[in-house]
Amino acid sequence: MSPHANLITSPCATRSAWLVALVRPLRGRIIAHRPANRRPPVPNDHRLALAGYGGSKMVRRIQRSELNELSREFHFSIEETELSEYEKLTEFVFGILDGLDIKVSANGGNVTAVRDPGHRPKPEEDPFNAVVRWCHVKANLDGPLSGKRIGLKDAIAVAGVPMTCGSGIMQGFVPTEDSVITDRLLRAGATITAITNMDNLAFSGGGDTSTYGSTLNPFDQTRTAGGSSGGSAAALFYDRVDAAIGADQGGSIRIPAAWCGVIGLKPTHSLVPYVGIAGIDQTFDHCGPLALTVEDAALLLQVIAGPAESDPRQRAGVQTKNYVQLVSDAKDDLRGVRVGVLKEGFSEAIGIEKETAKATQGAIERMRQLGAEVRDVSVPDHLASAGPIAFAGFVEGMTALVSGGGNGWHWKGRYWPELALGLGEGLTMHGNELPPQVKVTLMCGAHLRRHYFGSYYARAQNLRPGLTAAYDHVLGEVDFLLMPTTPGRAHVDNKSLSISEHVMRGWSMLSNTAPFDMTGHPALTIPAGESGGLPVGVMLVGRQFQDGEMLGFARTYEKSFGWVPEHPAAALR
Repeated sequence: MSPHANLITSPCATRSAWLVALVRPLRGRIIAHRPANRRPPVPNDHRLALAGYGGSKMVRRIQRSELNELSREFHFSIEETELSEYEKLTEFVFGILDGLDIKVSANGGNVTAVRDPGHRPKPEEDPFNAVVRWCHVKANLDGPLSGKRIGLKDAIAVAGVPMTCGSGIMQGFVPTEDSVITDRLLRAGATITAITNMDNLAFSGGGDTSTYGSTLNPFDQTRTAGGSSGGSAAALFYDRVDAAIGADQGGSIRIPAAWCGVIGLKPTHSLVPYVGIAGIDQTFDHCGPLALTVEDAALLLQVIAGPAESDPRQRAGVQTKNYVQLVSDAKDDLRGVRVGVLKEGFSEAIGIEKETAKATQGAIERMRQLGAEVRDVSVPDHLASAGPIAFAGFVEGMTALVSGGGNGWHWKGRYWPELALGLGEGLTMHGNELPPQVKVTLMCGAHLRRHYFGSYYARAQNLRPGLTAAYDHVLGEVDFLLMPTTPGRAHVDNKSLSISEHVMRGWSMLSNTAPFDMTGHPALTIPAGESGGLPVGVMLVGRQFQDGEMLGFARTYEKSFGWVPEHPAAALR
């Protein structure tokens, strides 16, 4: 019998024995003061080694003068006579935590690759300000993406390449591990050529909050590309980028795709792993492809989709389909396909622009020409509850994420310790560089936490299944929902707006996109409309995990009508 068999005889025995095992090696080391340059002796007990004890970094100790300040955050106080006792206890706790310095890779180690972090673009290399960094990262592997040059949003980790999330507070941060999807792209033969511009910390859809400046619209450079993944859309008009990846929590793939006249897919939530990508809230973090053709979008999805044990966002038993085959097999007509035109998606309540509505109706007529059965449908909750649900998630989710070092808490899966330090240190030293969108969000989130203790976030989360069911009910009667991707066309890059005007404008186009981040339905914007020379995105929404069928629908339309407008004269392709 194992000498430690008594440690597993009962839950109570387990807990008490575990504590004894921790305390015994530390006995005599709990002291009031320790010179700052002395490392505590590492205990020999193998159970502590299994727990991760034995690292080389040391937790900064709480000073006696800080104890009452910390206690007041939780509405209690420490008596003067108790300070030394609590100081000893904090020393005990941090003596254990000193051991948490074991590095475990999410991918089992980075794939061997050429990793040239490259350089910031010259103006002539990047007229749309779409690229934060030209780079060259390639593994010596062949696969379905061989020869494809891919741009990644500046929130997606590529080992050895700076990642800033479009923010001044993240300058100098260089990931040491690839994100899961970066790893998949490289193993599939892709070459990563660009890190693309994005809104500051991904918290605007306007395309004009990046610390590197606005991303400009390829069709009209007095307007923005949209956001937050604006660079991933605009860079598709460069010869050095064949396809791109963005991230989407409120519309951040679909808004810039719509404004730049490209294809953008927010996949079903959990279909594509998000590990190694800076997010906002794991319950609605999404990443997906942007491309000039449906075939390229399907090819990217084929490579990046599928389960990853390290990602808790993914539902049990996530199964992928052959998206490339579904697109290849797309019919030449849409006979038998039922399209539900969502009434609320055209409502004046969301600020719909007449030109946008008219262009979308034109695309609907072309779908009818292909044989689609088109009918009007209504989901009142699209207007009544989707907005409050989304904003509660944005505000409290973002606040919790920042407080939790970009990771949050209370979930199983792969955390990102280096991001926690990079974000925390950057915020501490350069907090004034946060954009107004994030400042107001953090203030509102802190207020809600202080006075309502997370109850608004809890209410919003409890309402999400009902919102999901409302869309599911209609999707039981039609195959796809359809609406304009955004209420209006690309914004003019206006530097004279007041702070409040700028912030609210950056959130003004989320009404049709954000609801499906909350429900997780797949949503695809296609460049099927135009007005005044500007693209108008038409958004399809499908049943959960019918991403491939939706891409097939888009391919049928693409074969017959192509995309509009034609590529802009400013394109470098």
